[in-house]
Amino acid sequence: MHGPIMQLGYVVGDLAASADSWARRTGAGPFIHMPGMAFGGWTYRGEPQALTLDIAFAQLGDKMIELIQPSGAWPNVYGDAPLQPGECRAHHHAFLVTDLDRAAASLDAGRPVTTGRLNEAVELRYYDCRRTLGLFIELITDAPSTRDFFVLSERAAARWNGAAPYLIPLESAA
Repeated sequence: MHGPIMQLGYVVGDLAASADSWARRTGAGPFIHMPGMAFGGWTYRGEPQALTLDIAFAQLGDKMIELIQPSGAWPNVYGDAPLQPGECRAHHHAFLVTDLDRAAASLDAGRPVTTGRLNEAVELRYYDCRRTLGLFIELITDAPSTRDFFVLSERAAARWNGAAPYLIPLESAA
């Protein structure tokens, strides 16, 4: 229906500690760090919301692992309050889709809980599918810039020898 799950998303209380734990325990890595991310037009339950995200992403086999440490207004799509250091909670599966409205209709999940824009061509939406699928579903516009993001993670993993540092700046991954 939507194609393969492209990303497994987790909310964390300490990004660096979580990246270290994931790398040591599962072999995912290296985690590419994007601090202070803010998306255009970010909403929560239909209302504008100021929220920034410290994000780190890495490959684990053919799946991207995304670690998210939000800061800003609570509650938000990531929870009612920040997680404690050391905590990690499953949050979403992400799909790349060409038609967000059609993909959303197939979820039968109503209105998106959160929307945002990465750029003019890329929109993302979170749908609350916890009752039917166990977690949120993130739909992301399938565009060349989105695909580049996933390729960056795959290439970094292919070059990585598994050693620390497990968390690297985005500039080091290119």
